[in-house]
Amino acid sequence: MIVAARRGLAVVYDRLELALEKERLEHWVVTLAAVGFLGHLLLVAAVNLLPESPVTIFEGIDRSLLHAVYTPFSIILFYEVILLVFALADSHTGEVAKQYQIVSLIVIRRVFKDIGSFESFEHWLSEIEAVQAVLVDMGGAVLMFILVTGFTLLRRTVPRVPIQRNLDGFIELKKAVAVLLLAVLSGLALLNLAVWLRLLPATLLGLDDFPVNVDLFFFPLFFEFMIFTDVFILIISLAYYDRYEYVFRNAGFVITTVLLRVSLSTPKPYDLGVALIAMAYGTAILAVFGWLSSIVSRGDAPTALRPTRPANPD
Repeated sequence: MIVAARRGLAVVYDRLELALEKERLEHWVVTLAAVGFLGHLLLVAAVNLLPESPVTIFEGIDRSLLHAVYTPFSIILFYEVILLVFALADSHTGEVAKQYQIVSLIVIRRVFKDIGSFESFEHWLSEIEAVQAVLVDMGGAVLMFILVTGFTLLRRTVPRVPIQRNLDGFIELKKAVAVLLLAVLSGLALLNLAVWLRLLPATLLGLDDFPVNVDLFFFPLFFEFMIFTDVFILIISLAYYDRYEYVFRNAGFVITTVLLRVSLSTPKPYDLGVALIAMAYGTAILAVFGWLSSIVSRGDAPTALRPTRPANPD
């Protein structure tokens, strides 16, 4: 029964991947982001032209035009989360790279929000705290960009040691988990949006009051699901990947996911430090994994017989 359910969900995954053609999906995401950006701009203009208008759900962010950048970035970030779920079935390192990209995009988007908090651009230097927040986020975003680049480079250069076992069942399992995670993600997004729009009470998410920033509860909850998902896949992978380097690498990646989740609930500027430590740790894990894999590859097979492409999904 479990095997049949796994295969059925794997078929659903394959159909979703075929239906959600990347180019078509990107077209809809870009269109939605553009419409959201223009709509947010019009909302800000209306609020500024009608200062006596009643308080809206955008209280605190609807007076600055730069806050309109928040909407398209939110749409793009949600799209990146969907790509992360699909990367789960394809590559573990690809999934981790997507996690790093999402956190770095959250930070770079926050730069626009910080700049939009300036009361006056003419006297922005007098707002010491706001300037410091912008500079810290800018610096943290650049360091994250560097680490994401280094991690991506390592992914392409690390040699893979072929696994002799049949991985079809493991691949089907990861596809099944990805489908379940996508369903949870969709439900979580709808629930969070309903709470943010005050259509449902905030107590459903354990909050005392309605949040102004949807990220304060969407991304932390999503990363909590990712932690349990990665741990589950790590346990199952022990039946297929019994090599020391694979077990250590996958366990290390779970640690980075936990640290990223912690960073999302850590106050500024310490959140950047925790996130950077997580990314640096994951990059170091991947570098050492590649080093050990190259040693194992040289010891397991003559150079002429080594496969030029990986014989197993990463």
